[in-house]
Amino acid sequence: MAKQTGTIKLKGTIDGINYYKSKVGGHLARAAGGGFSKNPKNKESLVRTMENATEFGRCSRTKKVFRIALAPFLCVRKDGALHGRMIQLFTKLKNLDPVNSRGKRCVGEGLRTPLGVELLGSFVFTPSCNVIEVLAASLNFDFNTRTLSVSNFDVKNVSFPAGATHIALTLGLLHFDFNTLEFSLKNSSPLYMDKQYSATSFEMNTELPDVGGFAVAVLGMKFYQKVESTYYLFKSANAVGVDVLGVEV
Repeated sequence: MAKQTGTIKLKGTIDGINYYKSKVGGHLARAAGGGFSKNPKNKESLVRTMENATEFGRCSRTKKVFRIALAPFLCVRKDGALHGRMIQLFTKLKNLDPVNSRGKRCVGEGLRTPLGVELLGSFVFTPSCNVIEVLAASLNFDFNTRTLSVSNFDVKNVSFPAGATHIALTLGLLHFDFNTLEFSLKNSSPLYMDKQYSATSFEMNTELPDVGGFAVAVLGMKFYQKVESTYYLFKSANAVGVDVLGVEV
């Protein structure tokens, strides 16, 4: 940027140079232009930027509603990193969309692919409390009967947080429409088990959600301390967990 000198000060554009008066620097001169030029490469860059922004906005909205849908399992403790992990997941799912062109790709179409199902099915909502690892048992969920069958379970293998007397499991079945963002979540009654729980196998089931769409089965786990007849919930990172049991397209 140059400063105008001489007795005659110019304003306007001459031969690609803008002459103007600045409130701070006095009379200045600089090359004309700014913003996006008419260069085709810059136009392509702008289009790509708009496409990315559109897809990111769509992913963000979908993630927000999906997290709200699972709020009964996720609202007990705050995890500041969960938002970022879910955005990364939903972006990967969107990128798998084999149907729509760039700028119109969506999470739902990506989830219809085998890799999409695998990504959501293996997503870790609570890294500090992996439900399947804590239970150390065999778990199988049947989408037709909406039943979770647990076998080879031994409560002695469960590592209770200090002070906890009970563990509670809740089965959830979420139906989520990725086009309309409508959802329905049905939960089982919590199954409370103390350290003397003797059964090595058990079943849990849920009602059928009243919304169509993708089916996602989850298992929530919470630890409690029972004092007389009252259960006091532990909210530490290693005492509240939720895992995906399966995804059905």
